[in-house]
Amino acid sequence: MTHRSRLFASSVGLAASGLLGAAGAAQAQPESRSTVEEVVVTGSYIRGGVQTNALPVDVLTAEDLQRRGSPTVVDLLKNLPASSGVLGDSNQFDNRALASEGTGSVNLRGIGPQRTLVLLNGRRMPINPAGQGGTGVVDTNMIPVAAIGRLEVLKDGAAATYGSDAIAGVVNFITRRDFKGLEVNADYSAIEGSRGNWGLSATYGWVGERANVLISAGWQHRSELSVRDRDWAVKSYADNPEGGWNPISSPHSFLPLAANGLNPAGTPQRDVACALLGGFAGFANATTPACLAQATPFDNLVEKEEHYQVYAEVNFDLPGDVLLHVEGLWGRTEVPRWATAPSYPALGVPTAEAQAIPAQAGAYYVPASHPGLIAYPPAACACC
Repeated sequence: MTHRSRLFASSVGLAASGLLGAAGAAQAQPESRSTVEEVVVTGSYIRGGVQTNALPVDVLTAEDLQRRGSPTVVDLLKNLPASSGVLGDSNQFDNRALASEGTGSVNLRGIGPQRTLVLLNGRRMPINPAGQGGTGVVDTNMIPVAAIGRLEVLKDGAAATYGSDAIAGVVNFITRRDFKGLEVNADYSAIEGSRGNWGLSATYGWVGERANVLISAGWQHRSELSVRDRDWAVKSYADNPEGGWNPISSPHSFLPLAANGLNPAGTPQRDVACALLGGFAGFANATTPACLAQATPFDNLVEKEEHYQVYAEVNFDLPGDVLLHVEGLWGRTEVPRWATAPSYPALGVPTAEAQAIPAQAGAYYVPASHPGLIAYPPAACACC
């Protein structure tokens, strides 16, 4: 299965002194400029610093990101103390991640990614159209890390300021405005059992007397990492009953029928080769004996992913203390191969013969002439 998603975002803004708009959107240009080391604008229309801000805001600068090894956005958000349940790896057993392979998200305070507002320079980012059924999740993998100047995390509800999508908090990615020159970065992470992850990025910045330009492009590759490559990920039923064990997959249980093919000729019995095929034979006193098959070993902890991002912005001081701001973001995510289990429940329509048996409506019928039934040990099937 191949999954691809694209995201385009652009904005053009004019800000004049004395106007109040979205946080970070209205930027007044005072006549006498002063250098401020840090300004927090997330969660309030009133600017201030971390110490004077009434809201709990954490700020990570570009230097902080470099000291952390310039992680990807997914890795960065995973390590935020206030974030939990981040999507970004293989999450096919989580219904919040359906059709979202390769997508990153933010889940502050565990309330849900739909309740965490993601901003880029104080403006809402568009949701990922390919995942989450369009329920309002932003794909953070679309943001090039090299363009981030600082990250502001509001760890409290801000619905009064932003709306219901900020009930859990706000994450505001702010780009580098004072960067000059050309910066090229490359990184590689060696991972046992995988071909490793690597990335490239290039950032160009120009700062003039009345204008500045920032252009940043990034590419990240994540290699496939199978569940079978980690001992802790595949456990027996006794160690981890919730580890992907399925009682309605194949091999299955059988109900022998009488000669008329309508009435049961015995009690249900599990496949005699259950354990040989890697299943768990269940419990002897079970009402309906079942063979539990484990689907987890067929899955991946990390899918093969390709991420591409391009970001550009231009800021220009116009006469009359007006700032012209133009920015654009393009991103593309590819998941060329999505590994999933082959032993999920059968999706075919039950056969007509089984439908005719009142007690077995919705089941499947195996005729006596079936080669598999003929080869099945006669002692294990009363109807043979």
